[in-house]
Amino acid sequence: MLSSTSSEIPAAGWRTFLALWGSQSISQIGSYVAWFALNVYVAQTLYPAPEQKAPLALALGAFAIAATLLAVLLAPVAGSVADRTSRKRVMLTCDVLSGALTLGLVALMFGAVVPFWLLLAFVIVTQAVSIFHEAALESSYAMIVPEEQLTRANGLMQTTRTFSSLLAPTLATLLIGVPTLLHGSGWLASLRDGVPFALLVDGVSFLIAAAILARLAVPSPPPAEDHGGAAANLRADTRLGWTYLLRRPPLLHLLILAAALNFATAAIPVYQTLLTTFTLEPDRTSRGLSFAATLAIIQTATSAGMFLGGLVISTWGGLKRRRVLGILLPCLLCGAGLVLMGLSGNLYLTAAAFALTVFVMPITMAHSNGIWQSQVPRELQGRVFAVRRIVGRFTVPLGMAFVSGLSTTLPPGPVIAALGLLVIVICALQLLSPTVQRVEDKAYLEGLAAARGG
Repeated sequence: MLSSTSSEIPAAGWRTFLALWGSQSISQIGSYVAWFALNVYVAQTLYPAPEQKAPLALALGAFAIAATLLAVLLAPVAGSVADRTSRKRVMLTCDVLSGALTLGLVALMFGAVVPFWLLLAFVIVTQAVSIFHEAALESSYAMIVPEEQLTRANGLMQTTRTFSSLLAPTLATLLIGVPTLLHGSGWLASLRDGVPFALLVDGVSFLIAAAILARLAVPSPPPAEDHGGAAANLRADTRLGWTYLLRRPPLLHLLILAAALNFATAAIPVYQTLLTTFTLEPDRTSRGLSFAATLAIIQTATSAGMFLGGLVISTWGGLKRRRVLGILLPCLLCGAGLVLMGLSGNLYLTAAAFALTVFVMPITMAHSNGIWQSQVPRELQGRVFAVRRIVGRFTVPLGMAFVSGLSTTLPPGPVIAALGLLVIVICALQLLSPTVQRVEDKAYLEGLAAARGG
């Protein structure tokens, strides 16, 4: 197996990563803009009438469910591909394919109203392509970035995601309004809306990312051995990923923590609406605030907290030693934030609790990704990270369903506080576990694996 020592990293590795980060950031901003625009298209073009609220809700839910389920179902396949082919080639193919599909949808929108079934098919296919791209990209960090810079690299990616989510609504709204701005100015003014322009930005951003990536040196480890056919390879690769984790309990403990954290925080957008509707009703009324204004305050605080967290970890670069504390201590604060938001009846205290809860998330994720990327051999990262995604992400829809279901019969505040307490208890147990504290000791991990048969 390849080791993850800095001596094997290309001399220009950090510059290569910055170029890769910049190109993928452009693409990610475009994707967030396109996602926002698609939701607007469904709401304003396909189902604009008041009596169409039910099909509108089903359509938006179908988008979210498709994206979430695909991330779980395709993770093993994407991980196997990332370890068996050139990771750069996978990313290039995904960027070009996504760009072509998006530009094709733009062409259709310029000529006709696109039906929902076709939009859903577009979302499914492009999300599937994105999952393969993510698997190849995430497993490439350790090939080009020195180990001591992995946390900073992941922090930069987290910052891009947050910045994209903040910028996308404004940029998409401007693009969607182009026909109105050009009223009476030729064929552009005859368009129903400017959603095609928002999608055009996304399609072009993919092609720009591909053009930059084509010029970068992104090495891949030697491909995994062939076990005889794609189906046999997939079974063997999935089994390898599970076996690798089961034989290394410290990594498995971190994965359980991530799953619990995702379960507790997956429904944060739902928390915002539920708390504004029920828990904060007396306080906002006493302040003379409308429902929309109250929700806007909470959403703004949440977005600002997430962005600042990404900025802090990108600038700081994270812990260089005992990075596990960069996971567990922020997770404790995240749990405390959930408890506070669940118990608070004060608008501004609740907004601060949301900001605290999401502020620590990029810090936690950057340290976690850095540990996984430095501890798992680079030629196994695609397959092991696939199992990591399955376990970590399958709790997202469960968390959403749990909170939504209980909140139909119970006040949402105590439910959210209980989830925060769950996170605190799990983090405290991990902090007290000597096994977890040695997660960065490679010799210890391999000793455990050898004692368990591999």
